[in-house]
Amino acid sequence: MAELSFEIDPQEVLRLQGYRHPSDIPTPEVLEVLQVGMTEARKIFQPRWLYREFEVESVDHVRCRLREGSDLLIRETPERWGPIDTVGLAVCTIGETIEERIEALFAAREFPMVYMLDSLGSVAAEALAEGFLRQLCAERLVQGLKVTSRESPGYPRWPIEEQQKVFALLPVDRIGLRLNPYCIMTPRKSISFAVGIGPDARMGSSVSPCRACDMRGCAYRRAPRRQTLLPSWTTEVSPLVLVSNTG
Repeated sequence: MAELSFEIDPQEVLRLQGYRHPSDIPTPEVLEVLQVGMTEARKIFQPRWLYREFEVESVDHVRCRLREGSDLLIRETPERWGPIDTVGLAVCTIGETIEERIEALFAAREFPMVYMLDSLGSVAAEALAEGFLRQLCAERLVQGLKVTSRESPGYPRWPIEEQQKVFALLPVDRIGLRLNPYCIMTPRKSISFAVGIGPDARMGSSVSPCRACDMRGCAYRRAPRRQTLLPSWTTEVSPLVLVSNTG
């Protein structure tokens, strides 16, 4: 795929802001900040992604060995992914312009917009990753292949230190990604992940990974672990559709 479009859901942004229940009703002032933030996001977000596939040599409960020699220490792969022939590695980012803008707004003490843009960036990075995964699933299904759910370094089954292997296997400099000594990506609003691919692989879900994550106290949860009713209110803010290209 050369490019893909993805959508920023304003309700997900508000959920990250703390509006998580039907009784949590945003004020007109909050919706105005959201609308301004969505408009600004269209100007400053620079979505990019990279993706490569690698043949699998062997898989067990503690690692996935690639034919080119790397061992990805993803635990419980057979149980979660089923039989796979290929591993796909991807990195997605919305660029660093948002960080520069947030710093400028913080210096100007525009704190509501700082907080809103930070939430918008998190939702946009997640939406880009999910949009890419959905399109990859559709393309592989036509080929008779299934794509699993995604797993990211730093999640319980894959140590954050494994981020170094992802960066070694992908030409991340093409899209301006860097890794600090703690294996955290820069720009911060970036996601890396792996998926398994094969004719008998266990297909993933298009819902937020937060719904399957068992880290109950996570401050960055974007969706409840179990299905709940959506808020009864709706906003007048339309979803923002952006287009991303390969680096």
